[in-house]
Amino acid sequence: MKSLSIIAGSFLLIAAQVCGIAQSKANAQTTIKAVTKEEPKTVKLKITGMTCAGCSNHVATTLKAIDGVIEQTVEYPGDLATIKYNPAKTSVADIIKAIEKIGYKAVAVSEKATAKQG
Repeated sequence: MKSLSIIAGSFLLIAAQVCGIAQSKANAQTTIKAVTKEEPKTVKLKITGMTCAGCSNHVATTLKAIDGVIEQTVEYPGDLATIKYNPAKTSVADIIKAIEKIGYKAVAVSEKATAKQG
């Protein structure tokens, strides 16, 4: 009888440990945070100081090098840059700083202002 009790007790101990492991795995899975993907944003910038298509290429190359810039178009003549970017990786201020660092001025323009100009 004693051996039956020892075997039964060992079985219960093993079962408790297995359930405990399964429980800790379940807890580990429920504590994983859901990562929300930031929606890309678009900004239009008025660029001043560009005098030729080479200038617009210089600005475009600078924008492409910024981590977080997804798409960009630079118009010359027109002096407008449209930039689609990931706000988790970069900001409008960072984009403007990069443009100003290469010798041009950049200012964000609103959609209403661009519609009035066009």
